[in-house]
Amino acid sequence: MFGNAQSKLWLTAAGTLLLSGCGLVSQQLHVSDDSRAVISARVVKRFGAGPGGPGIELEASRAEARGSQVIPANSNVSVGNNYISGPATLHHRAQVDNGHLVYNHLLFAGRPVELEWFVGGAWGRLRWDSTSSVPTDPALSARSSWYGPTGGALGRLHVAPGLSVELRYAGAIALSGAVDTNSRTLVEGALAFRPPGGVVLRGGFAEMRSVTRPEVGNSELSVRARGPFLNLGLEF
Repeated sequence: MFGNAQSKLWLTAAGTLLLSGCGLVSQQLHVSDDSRAVISARVVKRFGAGPGGPGIELEASRAEARGSQVIPANSNVSVGNNYISGPATLHHRAQVDNGHLVYNHLLFAGRPVELEWFVGGAWGRLRWDSTSSVPTDPALSARSSWYGPTGGALGRLHVAPGLSVELRYAGAIALSGAVDTNSRTLVEGALAFRPPGGVVLRGGFAEMRSVTRPEVGNSELSVRARGPFLNLGLEF
């Protein structure tokens, strides 16, 4: 009797391993686009009489990405109540909107090299849509909004009167819902022109990365948009 029970246990374990090996593997949904512009607007208000020191900064930015992803056989993706099993090719379109309200502090004002650091709160929104090459597959669509802490720094090198080179990094993570359900980074390299009047015009290159980790059972959504960077700023 003991031998029969042991045999059944081994058969059950073997069957479980075989079924798991034949099961579908969940895939991350990701889109990477090297040809989309990252645009933003920024307002900085300094406190006190000097050009440097403390201030408050408000910023809004937008990035879009489009691309395709191959879902291999024995794999699947799931968004909401819809799922697609491979093999299939998915065509993605994503739009990421971000903003922040932060404390901004300018160091070494008026010197050839200046440094800004900032910390505060951020918010973000993701719009994701995917269509499959298989006509019978459903469309996948996700909408996600979040808020959480953010921080970063900007380095500035003055190369001529009213003209500077800037390198900036900003990162944010969600606190709404489970921790680390959303995160975002933005890296910018730009040439900044400051005509009289407090207006700042920036142009250069930027990379935005966004990761959304939805509820259990749904695929992770990853966006990378890299390309020309345009920013309209106001400083006073």
